[in-house]
Amino acid sequence: MNKKLLTCALLTLSLSLVAQQGDGGLPKGGKSTHSMKYVDKKFFSEPDISALRAEDEVTDKTGNAPWRFGFNNSTSLNMTNSGTWNTLPNGAKIWQLIITCENALTVNLTLDNVTIPEGNELYVFNPDKSFILGKFTAYHLYEGNLGTELVPGNTAILEYYIPAKNVGQAATLNVNTVTHGYRTSGEFQAKAFGQAGSCNMNVNCADGAAWVDQRNGAVMLVSGSNGFCSGSLINNTLNDGKPYVLTANHCYNSNTNTASWIFRFNWQATGCANPGSSPTNFNSLSGSVLRARRTPSDFCLVEITGGLVNNTVPASYNAYFSGWDNTGAIPTSAVSIHHPRGDIKKISFDDNPLVISQGMSSTESNSTWTVKWDRNTTTESASSGSPLFDQNHRIIGQLWGGGASCSNLNGSDFYGRLINSWNPAGSNSTNHLKTWLDPNNIGASVVDGYNPNGPNLALDAAMSNPQGVTGSICSADVSPKVTIVNTGTTTLTSATINYGFDGTTNLVYNWTGSLNQYQSSIIILPTITLTSGNYVFNAIVSNPNASTDQNISNNTITSSFSTITNGTPITLNLTMDCYGDEISWILQNMSGSTTLYSGGPYTYNPGVATNATGNFCLSNGCYKFTMTDASGDGMTANLCPNGFYTITDQNNVVLTQLLASNANFGSTHIDTVCVSTTAGLKDYSNSWKMYPNPTSDNLTIEISTEGIKNVQITNATGQIIQTFESDLNTMVVPASNLAKGMYFIRLTSGEGTSQKSFIVK
Repeated sequence: MNKKLLTCALLTLSLSLVAQQGDGGLPKGGKSTHSMKYVDKKFFSEPDISALRAEDEVTDKTGNAPWRFGFNNSTSLNMTNSGTWNTLPNGAKIWQLIITCENALTVNLTLDNVTIPEGNELYVFNPDKSFILGKFTAYHLYEGNLGTELVPGNTAILEYYIPAKNVGQAATLNVNTVTHGYRTSGEFQAKAFGQAGSCNMNVNCADGAAWVDQRNGAVMLVSGSNGFCSGSLINNTLNDGKPYVLTANHCYNSNTNTASWIFRFNWQATGCANPGSSPTNFNSLSGSVLRARRTPSDFCLVEITGGLVNNTVPASYNAYFSGWDNTGAIPTSAVSIHHPRGDIKKISFDDNPLVISQGMSSTESNSTWTVKWDRNTTTESASSGSPLFDQNHRIIGQLWGGGASCSNLNGSDFYGRLINSWNPAGSNSTNHLKTWLDPNNIGASVVDGYNPNGPNLALDAAMSNPQGVTGSICSADVSPKVTIVNTGTTTLTSATINYGFDGTTNLVYNWTGSLNQYQSSIIILPTITLTSGNYVFNAIVSNPNASTDQNISNNTITSSFSTITNGTPITLNLTMDCYGDEISWILQNMSGSTTLYSGGPYTYNPGVATNATGNFCLSNGCYKFTMTDASGDGMTANLCPNGFYTITDQNNVVLTQLLASNANFGSTHIDTVCVSTTAGLKDYSNSWKMYPNPTSDNLTIEISTEGIKNVQITNATGQIIQTFESDLNTMVVPASNLAKGMYFIRLTSGEGTSQKSFIVK
């Protein structure tokens, strides 16, 4: 379920806000020229709030649409059929229209067919002018469209000003949507400014000091007049400040026009503590065009079109265009910057390597990152679409959904992976990122961020994408790979790579080649033999072209991993009922004192099973696998298929399993997973089979190999139950005298040794 969908409106705005959207200025009409009581008023009756909330209750649970805070009144109010014209003493003219929504908590407007010749001005404000939007001019529009932020209260006033020199020129606008905010005031007080969960960390706390650039690229956006999300400016290989914003596909509403979207910058506390009132030093731009979007990885890319200066975000906004990494490399840690519950900007940290997954009911394997937050941080509603950064400060995905919150700090979040959005098979410019973020097709795999106010460096070598040194490695031999990137303007022809483990960089690799700006090369470092244990790989690039690197912030990479000598790769294939948000599991040593791997909770998908996988590396021995269900009914539910799982080794031998028929296990189900190998012997597991499995009577073994066979049956703890030898190709093993549980058959012949598990039910 897309739990991060928007659950807020903008500020109730009891404070005075002027020129937060538009170029600044004050409306020209007022009591000194004519009384507002003579201005045309349009009145919209209160909608059926009870019916709307009943619909919201269903939609909020499924999470398949933006969280709705208002009711859209479709209308057509223009300068011909509505409003009042007045002439000012200096010959200028103003057109005004008062729009009131009965009992509304906020009012926001969507306009089309807007023309604003040079010199004309458009404003939107509340009756006491404590909240003013504008002035709007032609460059705030895209194809004649404009969307406004929420005006507090039940009344919004439109004013269009025409100076005397322009009287007689064509001037038009049409209000096509009046949004009645019905889930704003009381609920908003509990969900917006200063009311995100107490565990949320303001972006300007000490932990966020290294992320100032990325902070300046993060935005809050308003989509479709009544939905809210987070997003980020994202760089392209031209470094030209093209105002692309990456957000989530589920933030997009096909029934609305992105030309009315609003983008809010710099809405954040100046320090670590929450301020006493809402910050007023934020900026907004209105208008965008859709460039690409895709469902299986839940990305949406739009380009801001309104309010630009020299085709980019105004310099006064101090905007930053964050870099990206499309390699899919597993980061050693991750950060997200977002607006939970519509609050001021927050930052969240995962201090561990991420897990590749297939979450949020995606139809595509490996389409999501699974994130579990650290430092008492989280995400919440309205964080959807927020960027996920790797340890190198590059975007690797955007928030899709999940269960993390201040009340569920152990919950998982899922981010659509940028590698899946980059250039998937069969895609084109409408559903991938490549066309827009690599317009000259230089084949860049990583790009650093772009600061319009920063220097353009000549010598800048960067390091990224550690491979072969992540996760668990079932071998003593480690073969690291790193990617060197030229982010400088001068062609890179040589560099030095110092690397090592656990803080040392005593190994040296001298690289030579030819890389133009933003080109990269994968470097395969020599294989190193390590003992079993936990390690941190470190690598540093320096001496570009035998000179000094002008930017050392992107020179270093680290990666955590573990090695298990002669380890066995193990795979968990899990299919849950539709209540995946209730399911979790852990794999521990037999005593339960050490947790080696864990997963869940997953996602709630009405009527649809959720699939998940886990990949482990285990040494010889037995382990405790525990699955829990928070509701106490196992992996069963009405209108949902029962869940099940299997755990297999590299030869696809089933080590343990839970059948769908046994899915109603209550709150906890425990299995034993035993791993054993025989060095130097040929495995011939495909040469024999056993059935039925599970069994409650006899177990039949059929073997294709000839000669004497040794058969050994053990229980889950490794205790030998029975041993016999036979030259028969078909054997029957009595199982009715065995207690319920899992057992292993170990078969040895002249061709090798093989082990399989069976269950007595």
